Amino acid sequence: MGGRTPLDLMGLPNHPRTSTGETPFRMAYDTEALVPVEVGLESYRTETYNVETNSFGLKANVDLLEEEREAAHQRNMRYLLQAAQHYDSNMKKRSFGVEDLVLRELAASMPAKQGKLQPNWEGPYKVIEVVRPGTYKLETLSGESIKNTWHASRLRKFYQ
Repeated sequence: MGGRTPLDLMGLPNHPRTSTGETPFRMAYDTEALVPVEVGLESYRTETYNVETNSFGLKANVDLLEEEREAAHQRNMRYLLQAAQHYDSNMKKRSFGVEDLVLRELAASMPAKQGKLQPNWEGPYKVIEVVRPGTYKLETLSGESIKNTWHASRLRKFYQ
């Protein structure tokens, strides 16, 4: 188990989170949690407990509290950035130009017509306007305008 007790794996307050590297209890109270099981068992923490040393240590922790929270915040921001980069690396970048022919996802345009044996895409449609990068206005090949805008994730290039 890599040095973890079964209690650590159950998600109790003494299990550090990946994003901050700190336990939720430590972030809230600036001290490590003592699990109820540890109170009844002999451990290094319970054997070496001294009231004076403990109160001095708690006062010292208060002085460092803001620095530790800032460090945890920085770790959390790095974690979120890495998660966003990982997500973005798996995204397929799609862009279309005016006059391109595209297929539209049927589940997005007509959810009621969805079914196992139904086609997944409908069209082709012509891109008539790029509203902003990734968002397009479409029209049918006969020139009838489609009223909604469509995101590139719901469109696919049509090849003749």
